[in-house]
Amino acid sequence: MKKGLFLLLQLSISYVALAQSELDKYLTASNVFKVIGSTSNNLTAPHDLDFVPGRPGELWVLNKESGGGSVVIFFDAGKPTQFSQFRRDSHNDHFMVNAVAISMGNNGTFCTAQEIKNTGSASSTFMGPALWSSDTAIFARINQNNWVSGQPLGSHLDMLHQSPFGMGVAHDTGNVYWYFDGYNGNICKYQFSTPHEIGGDDHSDGRIYRYTGVTVTRKPNMPSHLALDKQNNWLYIVDGGSGKILRLKTNSGVKGSTLTVPTTAGEPLAVYESVINATTETIVSSGLTSPCGIDYRSGRIVVSDNADGKLYIYDVTTTPATLKGSISTGASGVMGLRIDDNNRIWFVNKTTKELIRLENPNVVGVQENMVSSMSFSVYPNPATTTLSIEVNNQTKESLAISMSDMTGRIIYSGSTNGSTHNIDISHYTKGVYLIALSGKYGVAVQKVVIQ
Repeated sequence: MKKGLFLLLQLSISYVALAQSELDKYLTASNVFKVIGSTSNNLTAPHDLDFVPGRPGELWVLNKESGGGSVVIFFDAGKPTQFSQFRRDSHNDHFMVNAVAISMGNNGTFCTAQEIKNTGSASSTFMGPALWSSDTAIFARINQNNWVSGQPLGSHLDMLHQSPFGMGVAHDTGNVYWYFDGYNGNICKYQFSTPHEIGGDDHSDGRIYRYTGVTVTRKPNMPSHLALDKQNNWLYIVDGGSGKILRLKTNSGVKGSTLTVPTTAGEPLAVYESVINATTETIVSSGLTSPCGIDYRSGRIVVSDNADGKLYIYDVTTTPATLKGSISTGASGVMGLRIDDNNRIWFVNKTTKELIRLENPNVVGVQENMVSSMSFSVYPNPATTTLSIEVNNQTKESLAISMSDMTGRIIYSGSTNGSTHNIDISHYTKGVYLIALSGKYGVAVQKVVIQ
């Protein structure tokens, strides 16, 4: 699509039409599988991966370890300037134990799913998603100690329970995440609200919504990843136990009953209730042996099959979904996958211990057409009384603006479709904050200092 070929008012419509078929080009020749990371980068048992919104080229890969979990952070991923860092939090044997899935938020936080019943007694079911900071100055750097009594519990920001054997996770908004509960066989929505202090243990403002009518089945040792289409409010679910792909309409359903926290997983919560009558569909019912990874992009989902090592592309504008074709990666063991802003498909393989990027010269990327629509500058920085955000918004769409502290707590929310937006910061505490600008084409994030 050439610049200037369409009026700005037509740009977003024309772009969607282009992107809906862009992934189908991988079903033609010219595919290249480029190894981006391996055991030399400390990829020991890669299970999932995700990009940090607003930080181009920063990719985190999650290792599932026998007694914990770790991450490898790739900076300038896939470029000649690429380098990586290995990180393992001192308290990973609880807050990241047997971690199989990772999802990055747009406010400087991320969430991990832990495939384990508990880390305590045999009867305990005290396990669930953990919230972390994606700030590399915080994660696995702050409060590192060997479970010293009276000391903070590592660098985790929060953890809520009630969902043992977590198999998948997907970010919604703020500190809200969708979670695959493999123990109870439901999809849950977890709202961490305001995270406790770094390494703290106060869960009392947590809110958990259990979709009791959405039944899923865990396949042991095989993640069931999730992908959220935020524009159309569909959560795509790999149901590993049945070998099917489901989807849940996230803005459907009504409040059911107030749920009781079981004695085996006791914690104080602000809300724990069921959601009933939500809209769900089975969009892929056959053809997959051991589905694992999934991602969504403009009318398509890409699903990895761990058994045959193939990537399956489906058109989800139809119900059930229409299989467009498959791509053989050449090796079984494929786990999580992600589609980046240039429509390149990235995936990890547990068997080969590799991070791989699928490339095709015919595939056109989002950034190649729309990157300038998400750019913005913040001034002055550092600031004392007023922060000005100057937006380059070519499409004139409404963009959400949020400001969060380094624990992920959102302290300001607003929106703009103009060029400049001002925030009164005179009443905020001195420190480092994140400004996030989000719209239909992605998220951009910048760090600011209040002094």
